[in-house]
Amino acid sequence: MTHLPSLVGQSLMFRFLGPELTVADRKAFNAIRPAGVLFFGDNLISREQIQGLTRQLQAAARDEGMPPLLIAADQEGGIVTRLPADMITVPSAMGLGFLATESIRESARINARQLREVGINMNYAPTADINNNPHNPVIRTRSFGETAEVVSNAVVATIAGHLEEGVVPTVKHFPGHGNTHVDSHHGLPVIDSSLDELRQMELVPFVAAIAANVPAVMTAHILFPALDDRPATLSNRILTGLLREELGFDGLIVTDSMSMEAIARDWGLEEAAILAKQAGVDLLESSEGPESMLARHAALMAAVENGRLDISVFTATAERVDTLRQRFDIGEALPGESDVERIRETAQALAKRTIRTASGAAVPVIPNEPDTVIVAFARLRNLEVVDRFDLPSVMEQSLRTHLPAATVITISGEHTVEECDAALATVAEANTLVVATRDAIQHTYQQDIGARLMAAAPATATRIHVNLRGPYDAGLLGNVDETVFTYGDAVVSLRALASALAGA
Repeated sequence: MTHLPSLVGQSLMFRFLGPELTVADRKAFNAIRPAGVLFFGDNLISREQIQGLTRQLQAAARDEGMPPLLIAADQEGGIVTRLPADMITVPSAMGLGFLATESIRESARINARQLREVGINMNYAPTADINNNPHNPVIRTRSFGETAEVVSNAVVATIAGHLEEGVVPTVKHFPGHGNTHVDSHHGLPVIDSSLDELRQMELVPFVAAIAANVPAVMTAHILFPALDDRPATLSNRILTGLLREELGFDGLIVTDSMSMEAIARDWGLEEAAILAKQAGVDLLESSEGPESMLARHAALMAAVENGRLDISVFTATAERVDTLRQRFDIGEALPGESDVERIRETAQALAKRTIRTASGAAVPVIPNEPDTVIVAFARLRNLEVVDRFDLPSVMEQSLRTHLPAATVITISGEHTVEECDAALATVAEANTLVVATRDAIQHTYQQDIGARLMAAAPATATRIHVNLRGPYDAGLLGNVDETVFTYGDAVVSLRALASALAGA
């Protein structure tokens, strides 16, 4: 491939906005001639729509004489899901981290099988980050656990599940995003660990993933001062020196979204793209639309023409992408559809086994009575514009199905004094009180209101605190009779919680 626009295009993942490829999108797509397409939630409406869209995109590539497209999404499970409401989201990584290897592998197969059946052949998962910082605002339940051993075992099982289903897994975020307290969507995190400390902790799951023949690694927009004065995504020392030369990784290196503030704020759109390629990145991706893609494409071509980038870096990437296409039969016909109900039942069974209590006992069964009061805080994940699943309604409906006589209250994300006062008045008559928080460790208003709710219940009431996302809300509401952990509020986890509380 010697045509420069085509060659440079093989270093880009195309992004367009919305569920349809418009005429303007198609024009930009034809100009960039990308290695593939990256989907976000706004692109994906239903199973049928995704199948039609992926077929349209692959046909567009064929029409332009392009090789088959990598089509990717971030389908981790748990809180990070791109699949729409008529498809099945598996429990969070942290919930699965407690289970046997085969269960983790089966969860990965569920994810990968659904992706493959709708034409998505690459998954930006699993997360190989070790969640060794409870105040991390972005990883938490996306990590399989708090030790290198737990995360490594689960990452290898997840890779195996994807490979069995013919979907490209991508471990992230190299060299580790777990020990941060800044969300790289909003700023540049800094990890002060030495290289030896990284080798003993953060790098261990990535080493295991490479040994398991993982085909792709995603970079972290994080600064490691002991390694370089640039974040990992822009660091030749980290991506080429450490990942390629020391750890021996020869697959694809892909970036996290280049539109995130950790990169975009200080390096801008065009310069960041050039620095990433100099560092050793293969594929650049972002959440921006085609206009930004065109600007990046033009900047990279100009960098070749003015000598800042050698054309060999693009040739090497194109060869790696071609190798991946051949390894995974990219562009082949979609497989037949699986038994959706069987998959749903399997995912639900997995979710039931992820529910845990602080005491280690079974989840307490609560009475199906009007004086059983369940109060849940509604909260969108950071950066979510819309909750396509309507998770508060899913929880309410599940609880009403299993505990129809109980009183269920949802406190909205934009709560009012009036709704809080009404909840407090109801709780004053409770015989059993369940308060469910969503990352109260970060959203401290939940601590305040939740503690007031617990205090308002009669002294003889049974008090249960449910941590609907990370497990780090435990203890924040004062003394309770039991703390329950769901490790995420995916639909399957909310339904599993309702079932467990009802003793089903």
